[in-house]
Amino acid sequence: MADDEEPVQHCTLDTPVDIPNVLEATAIEYLDVDDHRTIVIYQSAVLMVTTSEGQALAARAFDVALWEPPVDNPDRDPDELLSAFIAKLVAASDTTRIDE
Repeated sequence: MADDEEPVQHCTLDTPVDIPNVLEATAIEYLDVDDHRTIVIYQSAVLMVTTSEGQALAARAFDVALWEPPVDNPDRDPDELLSAFIAKLVAASDTTRIDE
């Protein structure tokens, strides 16, 4: 990315969610890095999901950072992309976002 700082959004949920399980359920490609970090391919963008409360298997809060913009749309608004990803993750789980 051209900027030194990656776009990041934070999400806090009312109940813990199993991030890998939700990603599998929504057919979003991912790679576990460790107990707290997951690399995600979403709409041809590369995202890093890092839990800030809990682990990836039971996350109550997490940050999503844009590592690489979408290959097919590099000028897409990063905040819109991150918001869409979080909305899809929350919609596919049995939880509610509490920090909107």
